[in-house]
Amino acid sequence: MHLDLSEEEQTLLKEIRNAKRFPIVRLELHNSEEKDLVSIALNYVRINDPEESMETVKARGEALRSLMERGLVFIDYTVKVWVSGDYSVYYKSKIYELLCQTVMEGAKLPGAVFNLPYMRKGYAYLTRKGEKTAAVL
Repeated sequence: MHLDLSEEEQTLLKEIRNAKRFPIVRLELHNSEEKDLVSIALNYVRINDPEESMETVKARGEALRSLMERGLVFIDYTVKVWVSGDYSVYYKSKIYELLCQTVMEGAKLPGAVFNLPYMRKGYAYLTRKGEKTAAVL
C-alpha cells in the first residue's frame, strides 16, 4: 500500500493510531450579535506544545487535511462531549493567545465584524483505510 505519504503524514498516522484520543481544534472568529457570522482563522489545528510556532502548527494542519482528503483520517468537529484536559495545551498556546489578542484589538476598530475568538473542539480518527495504512508503517 504505497501512498507517497510525507514524513509528517506518516508521523500523524502513527500518533493517531497510538493515541487514546487525538484532539484537534479549529480556531474561528465569531460575531456576538450575528451568530451565523463565522470565519475560520486556522483549521485542522493540532498543538503538542504551547510554545509551538505558527509554521509548525500550519504544516501539521496541512498534513492532517491531506490525510483527510485521502480518506485515511476522519475529522469530527461535531462532538458534544469532550475531555477538558485534552484541550488544556490549546488554551495555553501562543497561537490561541495571538488569536485572542488579534480579535480583541480588531474589535475596537470602527466597523469591526468579528469580536469573539472561538475554539471549536474536535477529534481525529483513523478510517479503516487509515488503520490499514498505519499498520504497515
